[in-house]
This record gives sequence, structure tokens and C-alpha cells, in this order.
Amino acid sequence: MSMNIMKTENEMPKQWPATGQDVFNHLAKHGTSNIQIQAVIRLEGRLDEVLLKKAVRLSLDAEPILGCQFIEDEKTAYWQRFENLDKLSWFEFKQAKDEEEAVMQFLRSSFPLEGQQILVRLIRLEQADVIGVKINHAASDGRGAKDYLELLAEIYTKLSRNSSFSVTPDLEKRRDQKHYFDAQGISEPMALFNPQSETLPPTWAFPHHGINQGKMHIAVRRFDNKAFDAIKAFGGRHGVTLNTVILTAYYRSLFKLLGSPYGEEMEIYVTVDLRKFFGEDKKQAISNLSSFMHARLASIEEESFEESLKRTAKMIDGLKHNQAELPGAVVMEALGSIDFSNAFGFLQGARQQAVDTGKSSPLLSNIGIIPTLYFGEQAASHAYIVTPAMYAPGFMMSASTYQKTLTLEVSYCEPSHEKEEVELFLTQISDELKSLV
Repeated sequence: MSMNIMKTENEMPKQWPATGQDVFNHLAKHGTSNIQIQAVIRLEGRLDEVLLKKAVRLSLDAEPILGCQFIEDEKTAYWQRFENLDKLSWFEFKQAKDEEEAVMQFLRSSFPLEGQQILVRLIRLEQADVIGVKINHAASDGRGAKDYLELLAEIYTKLSRNSSFSVTPDLEKRRDQKHYFDAQGISEPMALFNPQSETLPPTWAFPHHGINQGKMHIAVRRFDNKAFDAIKAFGGRHGVTLNTVILTAYYRSLFKLLGSPYGEEMEIYVTVDLRKFFGEDKKQAISNLSSFMHARLASIEEESFEESLKRTAKMIDGLKHNQAELPGAVVMEALGSIDFSNAFGFLQGARQQAVDTGKSSPLLSNIGIIPTLYFGEQAASHAYIVTPAMYAPGFMMSASTYQKTLTLEVSYCEPSHEKEEVELFLTQISDELKSLV
């Protein structure tokens, strides 16, 4: 997609093109999810709220898209820089006594301004500070959210050492998929797009009861250092990644919860970070750069975890060998090449089909390891990512790890998804993983 970049007097562009992935994630707000990626960071000491507020504001210059709003032009959607950034609300400070209640209040909240991409809230407790970060999925995926946490901590740290520190945006960074396609030796990705190609339809869905979105909830299960090391070691002994172990537990728990018929392949979407296909030396801005694999596995009666793991690993290896993430990346490229109004119609049709059939493949999004976050001299004691709340029949579970604490998380809305069923599902996954310890 091409667009003339308009620059202000200080050479900061005023507009940027929206990528196909931006369009896809923005349009998800129309019935698919709440398009909020969030993070919770806990520190045992006190932060300087004035410096943190300044760090948030500087981050909008370091990553300019975060200071923009998404413009739904009928032909070509684009990013438009907000005017008067200093007068808008990017940072909030709240004092609270109940940590869980204060965190949930933040996670359930909306952005103060329609169309903004970032919000940071400092929650001051009696014995600790908690930072809540909210990022619009239209601007960033889960990996980008992790990068933002590092950026925010880095800017805060530099401000704590030099209060006059400022940032210089690197306007050469890319937000599109070019580095990924280059790594695959693909110069014309649209030549691979076949609008007539058919994918297998979803086979199931997480239990749901209508599509009334209602109130958002968060369900979490954590595995401490000892359990994390044991689960990872189990995967190592079997020559598989932690993600494959989690996916195996995901399958086995859904098989049990849904009473899946033996022998029939069931599908889970597994998200893929496309950045891993090219070197970290490539300049890539905080952005959406993800695809997914259609992972299918059948339930087998009285199968052990090890046997399920072996089949899952073989299936994933086959998908990776066949570049299973490529078709999704090509579709995203296509969404950025057609009129925005046509992309809207296409995705609305897919949403309606899911509602009509009641089937939507559950997702697994493993955000991976969050690096140790230092705000000044303080290292955060705990951190985890909260993925968007998927609206029924959609469903997603995320995984993120901080300092060897693994967090599994599901964002959902009642009454379409019932708390008892979500909690039972996570308990079943926990039992599967704890059995490996």
C-alpha cells in the first residue's frame, strides 16, 4: 500500500498508511473482540508518578503510531497523528487498597478518548505500585506490547538519571510484513493470494451461550518458578518447546470439556510471531506482525499425556515445515491492498458465519518471555499480558512468562461465556501441566 507521507515542520509525519494487519485488528472491534492488549506490572517499591507520566508521553514520539488515531477512509484506511497530544489523557494515577479490585477495574475500563492507542495507569497500593498498560490491538500485537513495556521502562530509567532526556523517533522502522516476505524470498506476496482457495471450516467452539457480550472477566492460572522449570524440563526431555506442551494440555482439556468424538480432528489456531523469521537487526516498529497456524489433532481414547504430546509435536513440525503461517500473512497483505470498505464487508461476513454456525476455532497465543523490566533501579517483581476478550463463539487463551512465572490467562464476557466453564477449563489445563511436575 502506498501513501504520501505528510510531514509537519519538525519532520514528524502527520499520517501513516495502515497495514493489512492493522485493518484486520481494528475491524475486530465490530463483534469479534474488545481489541485491547493489556499488561499488569507489579513493583514492590515506589515509582515517581511525574516521571512515569513524562515517560508515557515521550513514548508517543518514540513510536509515533501510538500517538495516532485510526481513520476509516472508505478507500484506504490510515493513521492520523492526534493534534495537541499534551492536552490528551495518556496517563492516570489512582490510589487503592484492594489490588485485585483496582487491577480488574483498569482491565475492564475503556480508553478515555475514542481512537487512542495507549493508556498507562499507575495504581498506588499501601505496600507496592502496580502499572497497568492498555494498547489498542489495531496498533500492536502481543510481541509489540512486550516491546512497549521495555520501551516505557527504558525511557523512565533514562528520565530518572536525566530529567531533560528526550527521544528521537526512528522514522526508518517498518510496520509492514516486508522483512518477513524478504526472509522467505518472496518479492510479490500478492501473487500467492488466491481468493478462491478454501480452508477447512472450524470444527468446534468453546462452550458458549448466545453472543451477548455482557461484563468482561479475567481468569488466570500461574505456575511458579519450580513448576515452570519442571514443565520446561519435561518438554526438553521430549525434544519439544514449552508452547507444544501447553498446546497439548489445551487440546486434552478441550477434548475432555467438550466430550469430543474419538478420531475426529479438531482445530486450534496457534499464533505465530513473524519477527522470528528475520534477524533482530532489521528495523521493525511496534506493530502488528503475526500470523497463525491451523493446528488439527484428533482425540484418542485413554491416551497418556506423553502420547498426546508426541502426536502434537509431529503435527506442529509438519506445519512449520510447510510454512503454515504463510497463507495467513498473505491474506493480511491482501486486506491491506483492497478498499477498506471491502475488507470490512469480508470480515463482517466471516463473523456472521461464525455466529450462524456456532463454531470458531479456539486460539492459543503464547506471548513468550517478558524480559526483566527495570524502572530506574527497581526491577518489577511480576508481570503478565492480558489478551483481548474474544466475543462468543470466539475464545482465546494466552501464555506469558516473567522471571520463570508462567501465567495462563483468558479474557471473556458473561453471559455468553460462563465463568464456571472457563474456570473448569483452566483447572483442567492446570491439572494436566501439574501432572508433569
